Amino acid sequence: MQEKSVVIIGAGISGLKAASELYKLGYKSCVVIEARNRVGGRLQTVSGYRGAKYDVGASWHHDTLVNGLFLEEVSLPKEESAQFVFDDDVAVTFDKDYGRVDQNPDMGLELLMEELMKFNELQYFGGLDVADVSYFETIVKYLYERRNLLTDDQIRYIPQMARFMECWHGIDWKSMSSKCMEIAHQGRNAYVMNYDKIVNRIASSFPKEWFEMETEVVSINTEGKKAVVRTNSGKEYSCDYVLVTIPQSILAHSLKPEPRKGRIEFTPPLAPTVQKAFKKAHYGALGKIVFEFEECRWSKERSRGLSLGKSNADFVSKTRNADNLQALVDELNNDTSYNFKNGEPWDFPIYFVNLAKHTDVPSILALMPDPLTTHVEAIEGKTKLYEFFQPVLTKLLAAFDCTEPILADFDEASKKSNHQGPVLKNIFTTKWTQDDYTLGAYSACVPGDDPLDLVLALTNNDGSIIRFAGEHTIMDGAGCAYGAWESGKREATFIAQKMGKM
Repeated sequence: MQEKSVVIIGAGISGLKAASELYKLGYKSCVVIEARNRVGGRLQTVSGYRGAKYDVGASWHHDTLVNGLFLEEVSLPKEESAQFVFDDDVAVTFDKDYGRVDQNPDMGLELLMEELMKFNELQYFGGLDVADVSYFETIVKYLYERRNLLTDDQIRYIPQMARFMECWHGIDWKSMSSKCMEIAHQGRNAYVMNYDKIVNRIASSFPKEWFEMETEVVSINTEGKKAVVRTNSGKEYSCDYVLVTIPQSILAHSLKPEPRKGRIEFTPPLAPTVQKAFKKAHYGALGKIVFEFEECRWSKERSRGLSLGKSNADFVSKTRNADNLQALVDELNNDTSYNFKNGEPWDFPIYFVNLAKHTDVPSILALMPDPLTTHVEAIEGKTKLYEFFQPVLTKLLAAFDCTEPILADFDEASKKSNHQGPVLKNIFTTKWTQDDYTLGAYSACVPGDDPLDLVLALTNNDGSIIRFAGEHTIMDGAGCAYGAWESGKREATFIAQKMGKM
């Protein structure tokens, strides 16, 4: 049995920040236990073609007016901080059949999107007891009630334009809560180049001897005055406080009896308030794909692109002729069902970042929601990945003023001396849904969820020696790297105050 002041479970940014703060406050006896062979958790920077670097986890500083991590970064000397660019831009938006639909004066989809967001907000303005419904149902309701004020093209393309929100939450419009859907931005977004510099800076701010890598925690016992933490290697730690920073998706498995990787056995079981809160807490799976080219053969004028899910002309006639809202919801729900059997990439919105504009790297980063993420992350091989995305990628490059065909050259074998178009050298995707220690991306809400319940259940336990941190344990910055960072700072402060260190 090893004696420690604090045991931190998980070396994601919340665990690293907590360890950094505790060391700064004078703690000398702590351990950070991490199941993986790397630090960073859902912050991960990888190398691609010609050594280009990409963040396959978080990529941005969000809410830069209030983002404490960002504000800390800009206060550091340039050589110590990760570089960033403000890359917010109006997306080039296109559809499989119509082509470009953005900034179209006949459609005015951008203005109608603002109205739809306000329509959604007003649904719940009247009282707290208004029933939560899916984002899909809200969109259909908006079309049904406003159909006489909308053109046929607007009825057809507003739903697909609105699905852009799927690429924020990581879940599809039929799973997404309308009540918890809207995002209040607190300032611009800054694209980070790259998060590994931030992760390494924080990880190096406390003794490396604190790390216990490639080690799973299998149980936490808090029946005595101190917590006893046991690992899969047989080590046991006795500590004054244990800070659990594993993802919400993995923590949820600790409420179930079935054994699996990453599951922690709590003795006694987690409080009833926590167990109840988990029934109203879910998570999404935002996936990423990186397309790496030999040279940039497309326009650098715009930094964003959005491919819309396929639309259907029948959507218009059925909306116009409906005489019952619920019947229309049911009918359109059936008409927009998903089918991956034939490898159809147009069933979902895909959000593209033109990295060439701001970084001069001839690559395109794409973000996708679940269940598309789960499907794509299971595809093996670059050729199959390209075959799946080729129709959308071709349309995207055309929207970026490149009409020459793409040449896929993954093995340097293609004859390309006379090829004038873009040459695709590499393609890869995230594997978060297949990662035993993640099983997705970050917290997300389905109809009926209340994220505040989980936050309160995991943080309002002043008398407990088990504490929790992570993006799912905080409201300001939920789902974001800075929210996780802030929660680690919060818990270090709490522990230090309780132990008389502050």
